[in-house]
Amino acid sequence: MLYGDSILHGGYGGNLRLAEPPAAALKRLRPRYTIDDRTANGETATTRAASFANEKREARFVVIGHGINDAALSLPVEAPLRSMIATAMREGRVVIVTGLSRQRIPVPGRDKYDAAIRKVAQDTGAGFADWGAEEFRANEMADILHPAGAYSQRLSMRIVQTLDRLAPDCRV
Repeated sequence: MLYGDSILHGGYGGNLRLAEPPAAALKRLRPRYTIDDRTANGETATTRAASFANEKREARFVVIGHGINDAALSLPVEAPLRSMIATAMREGRVVIVTGLSRQRIPVPGRDKYDAAIRKVAQDTGAGFADWGAEEFRANEMADILHPAGAYSQRLSMRIVQTLDRLAPDCRV
């Protein structure tokens, strides 16, 4: 199950979506997985955390990709992430959180929020897909904030690598 903002959704330009959003890339890269995409453009960790505990989940894995909107709006990210991770782990899910991607013009607080998300993953035992470590090329952006195809696919591959580490039985 994927929870996250426009970057994990593959959204850009307000209401557009990549030809192959991350959910489709994950399915192509690891066809044995069933993907339930619950991402939404503009979503924050605070917004999702408010309904997360009441949502029904059946997946083995929960991927949470929030933080860039939280940074842009100066919203808390640690407490809502900890809440979602704790809920999913109580349900017996394996949780992966993503770091933050890069932008043409950096979002103020991006590095601080990325470090906070990494710490939450370490503290809770969640897997961490390090999007900040992925090679960034300004010409691979759909707009000022959102990755285009090639960059988005590399970010998706970071999730795949984390899934493979946590569930080698599900590799292609």
